[in-house]
Amino acid sequence: MGLMLLGAHESIAGGVYNSLKFAESDDCECLQIFTKNANRWVAKPYSDKDINKFKVYAESLGFNRICAHSAYLINLCSPKKETEEKSVKCFIDELSRCDQLNVPFYVMHPGSHLGIGEEAGLKKIVENIDFVYSEHNFSVMLLLEMTAGQGTNLGYKWEHIDYIIQNSMYPDKLGVCLDSAHMYAAGYDLKNKYDEVIDTFFTNFKDKIKVFHLNDTNKECGSKVDRHAYIGRGLLGLEFFEKLVNDERLDGVLGILETPFDEDKSYKNQLDILKSLRRQK
Repeated sequence: MGLMLLGAHESIAGGVYNSLKFAESDDCECLQIFTKNANRWVAKPYSDKDINKFKVYAESLGFNRICAHSAYLINLCSPKKETEEKSVKCFIDELSRCDQLNVPFYVMHPGSHLGIGEEAGLKKIVENIDFVYSEHNFSVMLLLEMTAGQGTNLGYKWEHIDYIIQNSMYPDKLGVCLDSAHMYAAGYDLKNKYDEVIDTFFTNFKDKIKVFHLNDTNKECGSKVDRHAYIGRGLLGLEFFEKLVNDERLDGVLGILETPFDEDKSYKNQLDILKSLRRQK
């Protein structure tokens, strides 16, 4: 058995392929990107040059070590028709970008029900996922991310993610992204009940867990507040991350930093910290 791969969410400034240069300079073993500006609904299509350059650079890292994160605007269960339609359109565009780049995993927060209730929100998410995958034969796997549960956000309980997977017509296209800061905020005590929490997720999701966001947090367990902190400087602390990076059940899972980075906009120091926690075999 191997261990989790360690990497970070890198910038696509100046071209999507530049993310791979940043990943290389940070000594990343894996990578997460946005496929376009995360705060915009629409972006110009990739040029052939963008796609080819990305693929050439990605070859050395390995395509199976790359994931994309959805735009922040997408809400597949918005009760506002216009937002829902824009979300579906943006979702389709970003999934097609993943396929163009040969990126195998696309991480997305399930959505925010904005008052229509959790059950209605979850049903709407399933309907929109099924619509998109039935209309477009995308190769990319959608990873539903655990959330902190702020406001009316769905996905703060493993049961929410399980409901979407179990009720979708495309369960094989759906996987899971865990996030240490979100899970702790949602009430999963990773610090004091590590084995119990991780066992729960592995019992229910097994090899569907493809990505793990490695974020420390300054907010208490159960706070429902999403705040990422520098590795080892938050409430989760280095002891938790040591358990995580040595957990053989996470063999091959992409471990992605989304923490505040150093002044030089690098994740290298934090990746070095995580790598130093690996026990020598």
